[in-house]
This record gives sequence, structure tokens and C-alpha cells, in this order.
Amino acid sequence: MSIPDAPDPASLQAENNSLKRQVFDLTAALGRLKETSDMYRMVADTAADAILCADGNLELVYANPSAGTLLKIAPARLVGKPFESILTPEGGRTLRQDLQQRMASALPSLRWSDVELTIVTAEEEQIPVDVSFGAVRSQDGHYRLTIFMRDARPRKRLEQESRERQSALAHANRLKSVGELAAGLAHELNQPLAAVCLHADLTSNLLDNNGDPADIRENTEIIAHQAERAAGIIAVLREMIRKNEPRQRQLDANETVRSVIRLLNSELHSRRIQLELQLAEGLPPVLADRTQIEQILVNLLQNAAESIAAADSPERTIRVETRHSGQAIEFEVTDSGPGLPADDPSRVFENFYTTKSSGLGIGLGICRSIAAMHRGQMLARNVSTGGASFVLTLPQMEERGE
Repeated sequence: MSIPDAPDPASLQAENNSLKRQVFDLTAALGRLKETSDMYRMVADTAADAILCADGNLELVYANPSAGTLLKIAPARLVGKPFESILTPEGGRTLRQDLQQRMASALPSLRWSDVELTIVTAEEEQIPVDVSFGAVRSQDGHYRLTIFMRDARPRKRLEQESRERQSALAHANRLKSVGELAAGLAHELNQPLAAVCLHADLTSNLLDNNGDPADIRENTEIIAHQAERAAGIIAVLREMIRKNEPRQRQLDANETVRSVIRLLNSELHSRRIQLELQLAEGLPPVLADRTQIEQILVNLLQNAAESIAAADSPERTIRVETRHSGQAIEFEVTDSGPGLPADDPSRVFENFYTTKSSGLGIGLGICRSIAAMHRGQMLARNVSTGGASFVLTLPQMEERGE
């Protein structure tokens, strides 16, 4: 039986040194891993947002202190609970369905955000939260999730305050517009009221002199018609100056245009401006606040009239169109004035940008904000024949009726 040769001492020494280096490298790597783990733990523990970690079944395995503060419960007591347990029942069902659909893709990682959920605290208080999710698929095929939650109440308060400020600014702009229309409105109201007085006197004379009943009936019908005309003008004016919460109702685009024209008719006539109406028939309704849409149209028509008058344009025409475009209704106001800034017509929507010597530069910005609140948009452009064109687009009302 042969005895194996003794290992070469140099070889053993080299192998030993190699093992030492490997052990040293592994120790250093473990140290760095621990430092990284401690750093992430510190970040999570000190984060202002609530952070939760869960397995693929949405069972919580970690909750940071902010999560405990938001949910009013010790973080350790959240571990082991399903994430749905801190949500409203409807929110929990919807989230699990969404999660299952996303996980079915089997992607290595998933991210989605801008999710609003309602959590239920340990004190049974319901709190809206903005949630973001991140998920990583491990080698065993299961996902691990990280959930970031932020109390949405401050955001909602700011949005409400912004809406209130926007409403107040819009109301102030309406009052300004009505003030500018005062002289024209006085003249517009004087016509039907004068007609009422005239035909009332004629009717009185006919009655005193046993006049023809047909003539009496004709005069009373004229009185009724002119009174309704005056009442209609006053009703539109009253809605414009009233400060109400926005109320979205079914709106007839063409009737809205005609209502605005009744307010502006005298002003356009005094400026010697010809108005062209091209109103498409059979338009589907839109869901909108009538007063706010009328405010946009009044603003556009007033701006067009002032633009034509200031430039003393030889052609003095404003065209108002309505049309059906896809799933939307479009209102277009085109004037024959000098047009918009050639380099960037959309600048007219910027706050405090104005081409008027006495303008504030807020009217069109308010109009665009109103359009956005109605899920619509406003565009401005120069037309090839000269002048400017503004298009208000609003989505048509869905058939089911909102």
C-alpha cells in the first residue's frame, strides 16, 4: 500500500491564503450588507409616510412607526394581518382583484401609484390615503410587496381651498363682465319694456272703445312675449352674478349660445359688429355648469368685440359655431380682428398676460381652468384670413346619463 505524498507546504500556504481572502471578502460583504440593511431600516423607520411590507398574499410582515401613527396602533400589532384588514371592505376587494391581475403578468417587478384608498384606523376612523405599490418577484415565483401610504386629507383640503379660490376669482370675473355690459343691458331691457308699455296703452284704448277682440288678443300676446323676453335677460344676468356652488346639469349647447347672445346683442350692435351663427342641429347634450360655460362664451365674445374695435378693423365680424366632433361638442368663436401673438398664440391663457392696455390678463386663464374642470379644453390659434379663433371642447354627456 503506497503512502500518498505529503502536500507541498507552499501549495498549502497559497490555498490557506486564498481561503483567508475569501473569508475576509465574505466578512466585508456581510458587513456592507448589514450596513445597507440598517440604512434602509433607518430610512423606513424615520420616513414621514407610512410604509408597509407584505408577502404575495398581502399579509403584512413589516410596518414602520409612521404606519402605526396613521393607523393609531402599535406597528408590531400590524404584522401578520392581511392588508385588506385596514381597508374598507369594498376597497379591499378591489385591491385584491387589481393585485391578482397584475401578478398574473409574472413580470420581475411591478410598480403602480396614484391609487386612492380608504383605511380604517384602530379607532374606526376612516381616512383617505394616497397609495403607491412596488412588488418584486422572488426566485420561488412569489411576490414581495412594499406599500407606501400618505394621508390624503391635507391634499384634499388644499384642492378644496384651490377650488374655492378659483370659484371666487371666476365670480369676480363674471361681475366685471356684467359691469362692462351694464349700458348694453339697460338698452336691451328697455326695448321689451317699452314695447310692453306701448301695447298696454293700445290695449287699454281698445277696451275703452270696445275695440276688436282680435286686436286686443294680439296686443296681449305681444305684451306677454316682450315680458318673457325681458324676464329671460334678467334670469341669465341673475345667474351670472349669483355666487353658487358649481352645478353640473344637462346642457343644450345651442341654447347656451343663444342665451349669451341675448346679453351681448346690444354691445355688438353698438360696436357695428356683425354676428354670424353656425349652430349645428341635433347636437347631443353636455354635462356642465351652465353659468360657467356662459361665462366662457361671454368672455370670448367680449374679447373678440374689443379686439375688433381697438384695431378698427374694416371687416367687423364675429362667427360663433357649434359642432359635434367625435365624442365631444365644440364651441368656436372666430373674429376678424388683428389676431394673436404669432410666435405662440397659447400665451393668451397665461395669467396676467394681456394685449389690452387696461386688461388684467386673468379672464382667459379662468376660462381654461373652467374647461379643465369640465374635462374639456380650450385652444387658441390665428386664422389664415386674419383674426383669432378660440375653440372650447366639452365631452358629450354619456348615454346612461351621469
